[in-house]
Amino acid sequence: KITIRFAPLIHQRNMKKTILIIFLLSGILSAFSQRIIEYKTALSGLVSTRKNLPLWATTNKYGIVPDSKGGLIQAGIFSDFNSRKKIQTAYGFSGAGFLTQNKNSIILDELYFSLKWKKIRIDLGMKHPEEEYNGISAQNGNIIYSGNTRTMPGYNLKTDFISIPLTRETVAFKFNWADYTMLDDRFVDKTRLHNKSLYLKITPWHKLNITVGLEHWAQWAGTSPLYGKQPHSFRDYIRIFCAQSGGDGATLSDSINVLGNHLGREHIRIDYKADNCTLSFYHDILFEDGSGTRFANFPDGTWGICYSNKNPKQWLSDVMYEFLYSKSQSGRYHDRPATEEEKAQQDPCDPFYGRKILGGNDNYFNNGEYQSGWTYYGRTIGTPFITPLPPDADGITLGVFNNRIIAHYIGIKGYFFQKIPYKFRLSYSRNYGTYSKPLEHTPKQCSFGLEAGILRNPGIPFYMDLGIYGDYGKLYHRNFGLTISLSRNGVIK
Repeated sequence: KITIRFAPLIHQRNMKKTILIIFLLSGILSAFSQRIIEYKTALSGLVSTRKNLPLWATTNKYGIVPDSKGGLIQAGIFSDFNSRKKIQTAYGFSGAGFLTQNKNSIILDELYFSLKWKKIRIDLGMKHPEEEYNGISAQNGNIIYSGNTRTMPGYNLKTDFISIPLTRETVAFKFNWADYTMLDDRFVDKTRLHNKSLYLKITPWHKLNITVGLEHWAQWAGTSPLYGKQPHSFRDYIRIFCAQSGGDGATLSDSINVLGNHLGREHIRIDYKADNCTLSFYHDILFEDGSGTRFANFPDGTWGICYSNKNPKQWLSDVMYEFLYSKSQSGRYHDRPATEEEKAQQDPCDPFYGRKILGGNDNYFNNGEYQSGWTYYGRTIGTPFITPLPPDADGITLGVFNNRIIAHYIGIKGYFFQKIPYKFRLSYSRNYGTYSKPLEHTPKQCSFGLEAGILRNPGIPFYMDLGIYGDYGKLYHRNFGLTISLSRNGVIK
């Protein structure tokens, strides 16, 4: 018996109206200008020695590839910006359907409309994050938002780098401001998600760029099964934006600390551009609270270094190494009993009277009120090395069980014989669980993935790609998987 389940695409009437307006606008604008419209289609078969697929068969694929043996079909149409227009437009639509042993579903992947004027742009709808480091990073160069999960509906107002006047284009900045709705089945239903960032780029030499930035995310609003409807007014949104404590209707924890679940990253990136290649270094520091922003969780974060050749048809055109460490978490304990001297200096009305706040046990990607944590449709939104809990009987993921990790990762990209494109991933990790629930024996995990375009013949109207994947270790256990895909891309004339 085959049952097709339609994943909930949009839960709110307002969002339905927004999407309808998006495509009405895109249709009207397309009618008045000649556009290049591209289509992409793919049909894939997925097999493995276990019920689930190996790590790199499903990771960082925008949550589209199911974690089970079966078949997958994808299709989409896209139209990019036209540089000849002052106000440029772009739009896209893509969907996927899969039939597996565990679940069958038809899902919406992307549905967006974008407007761009000079260096300012707004994306409306559901859109993939932009690809970094030519697609060979374990987390797309972002420890917080990696492209490992499904897209969320919302808006994202952002800019390219804008030069600061009187600096002779030596100093530039860019920012973004975004809000989304989380549509999956989660502990706090219809959680809202706020995001903003600010980056500064310094170019002391035309071949050298130094970029530093701060990125902030916050989960808020929604309906909790424990505390009911959470604060969701415009005043509460200002509290979220400014990371302030909650007001009327907030839980005790949100009143003491800050309203909602806040996290983010502090980022530095250095790019050296030689004549025929680019060498890049980046460092991400993740934070869950004030102790992380004060670097009390050192040395937690990701270090990455990447080499990219300007000629993509080299044997090795791109090579990347990343190292993740997340064991510190500002120490084991959040607080401890206060000494008599410390109590004498405390306010007896303070909720933490009698306790000394240490700020530790940051417990990455977990939260007491928003218990689904930093997950979406059962996968972590940030680095995939942090492991989510399996869904409960109601299909709800209640955070992660493994966030104290040491991981090494190598990504390689290039062409075999200048004809066959390939991408290779290899990772090794030691997994410690969490401070409150450590994993026994600290399981080690090694995983790999090799993807290659084995058929690229101009006389054949489709591409064929092969994927070979494996897991060896105690976290995911031994597993071997294969994927084969037939795809066709082109232009609608």
